[in-house]
Parts: sequence; structure tokens; C-alpha cells
Amino acid sequence: MSTTETRDAMADNPDRALIHALIAGEGVDTALRTSPALEALRTRFVRGEPGDVTLRFSVPADSLQGNGVVAGGTLTSMLDFAMAFAVLSRLPAGKTCATISLTVNMQAPARLGDYEVEASASRVGSRVAFVRAALYDAQRTRSIAEAMASFTVLEMRA
Repeated sequence: MSTTETRDAMADNPDRALIHALIAGEGVDTALRTSPALEALRTRFVRGEPGDVTLRFSVPADSLQGNGVVAGGTLTSMLDFAMAFAVLSRLPAGKTCATISLTVNMQAPARLGDYEVEASASRVGSRVAFVRAALYDAQRTRSIAEAMASFTVLEMRA
């Protein structure tokens, strides 16, 4: 095997590795800092098991529209991250995923504050995964949005 093939075979998605470690170690309320986008949303791992992940997000003020409502793209990013993490929690080292299709149904306006997303991967195959997610206010008194998506499952490249 060439050096490039060895490096590619050993590559792993840092998000996948982190989620597996948090689930195995029963990590709770852990900051996720593997990307600038996760940091900007002050993302925290709340709980999880393979295929099911709950993340908490804090909306930054620069995500508000002029009317004080959180931009739909910010909410969609939260849902997409949680669904990707649910898929990654079921994948072995060396595999990753990417969104193929994403449908979001907004149910209520969101304001500045904290939100939780529960995501569940209903099926993870060798090439495609199917996931659903629900976004709630932090107190779980209001459902803000729901989403469903399909993800492609890929080999990780260095």
C-alpha cells in the first residue's frame, strides 16, 4: 500500500471520532469545537447513543433578522449539524457523511436564546442514511422546527 493509500485509510472525521468518544464515555454537556460554525453556535453535546444525538445551540445575535427573529438558515444549520452527528454516531472510523437532501418545516419563530435539537438516524446503510430531527426551545415548551434528510455515506479522505 502506498503512503497516500495508508494515510487515506487511516483518515477519520474529527466530528465522528468525538461523538463516538462522548457516547462511549457518557459525555454530557460538552462543548463541540471541531469547526468554526459549531463554535459560532456555541454547540454542546447534551446526550447520545448510536443513531440518536441531542445537541444544544446558543443563537448568536448576528443571526437575528431585523424583526428580532432568528434567520431560518441558522435554524437549518442547527438541524443539519445534529442530523449529521446522528449519522456519524453510527459510522465506523474512516467513514463520513454529507447531506444529499434536507427538508425543514418551521413551526414557530425563534428568538435569541438556547435551543436543543434531537436527531435520530432511522436507517444508515453503506451508501445512504435517513435522519429526522426536531428543534425545541431549551425548556422544551415550544417546537420550533422539524427536519428530515438523507445523507450520503463516504470514505474519509485525508
